[in-house]
Order: sequence, then C-alpha cells, then structure tokens
Amino acid sequence: MLVKDLSEKALASLGQLVVTQMGKKAMEEGSTVPKSLIEILTWEDKPKCQEYTAYILMVLAHQSWSQREKMAKAGIVPVLLEVTLLGSPLVQKRAVKLLQWFKDERNVRIGPHSCPQTSRVSSGIGSPMSPGSGEEGKKMMENLVKQSLYKNMEMITRRGNVDLEREACRLKSLIISTSSKSLTY
Repeated sequence: MLVKDLSEKALASLGQLVVTQMGKKAMEEGSTVPKSLIEILTWEDKPKCQEYTAYILMVLAHQSWSQREKMAKAGIVPVLLEVTLLGSPLVQKRAVKLLQWFKDERNVRIGPHSCPQTSRVSSGIGSPMSPGSGEEGKKMMENLVKQSLYKNMEMITRRGNVDLEREACRLKSLIISTSSKSLTY
C-alpha cells in the first residue's frame, strides 16, 4: 500500500474521530497535533490529504480560542495563505474560512482605537519587529502569486485540452459511423 493511500485513510479516520467529543478532546490535548497538521497542509502533491487536514483543523479551531492560539503560534497563517492560492477549491474554501476566524479574533482582541494596530501573534514577515523582512515578505508573496497564476494556467490548459480531445473523439466517431454505413449501388 502506498504512503499516499495510508495518509489519506489515516486522515479520514482522524476526521471521523475529531467530530466525537472524546476524539476532539484527545486531539486538543496532543502537543504535536497542530504542528503536524499544519505541515500536512503544505503537501501540494496530495490534495485529498490537504482537504482532510483542513477539515480537522476547522473542527479543532471552531469556537476554541486556545486551539486557534496554538495554531497561530505554530505558524498556520502563512500556510493558510499559501493554500488559499495554490490548493484545490475545497481546501481554498476551508483555508479562507480559517483565515476569517483568525482575522475576526484579532479584531475582537484589539478592538477599535485610533493608534496603529498590530497583531499579537506576528509571523515575522513584514513586521516592525524585524526590519528588512518586509522585502522578504514581498518577494515571498510575489512568488506565491506567480505559482498560483501558473497553477491556474495549467488547470485552464488542461480543461481546454480535455474539451479538444473530447470534441476530436466525437468527430472521429461521427466520421467512422457515417463512412462505415453500407451504400447500396
């Protein structure tokens, strides 16, 4: 059995466990759970694993400030941004939802006021705490946007080629069916 199949089955099982009260509690208490799941989100070549992982993270983060804080400290926000650009449509939806929760939580914690607002949990990219990392952050975002554009172009090309192949097959079948009819003389 391939590692990919094993990973998908294991994550599917975890997805079933996390919706139970005992399963969720056990995963919340696990110290390596958020970090491991965040790492799995970076597996671009295994979209099913990303989908299962995003689901598990959503269940863990739902109405749990402490879990979201653990995830933020483990560096989930940059990974979610990457997945939002490069992941499958389902993973993108789930990542956007998770990012919305992190954004809403930050706004609630900071609250409206007139001084400059900064996040409590800083990813280190473009933060005022680490000068010079703003340029690094810009380069990283440009790279992510280029990768996203390339992936979208590949997908569009693949769809176009499938349509062309389908049309060619249909045309061939029409030609064969009309030319193979018996003509009476």
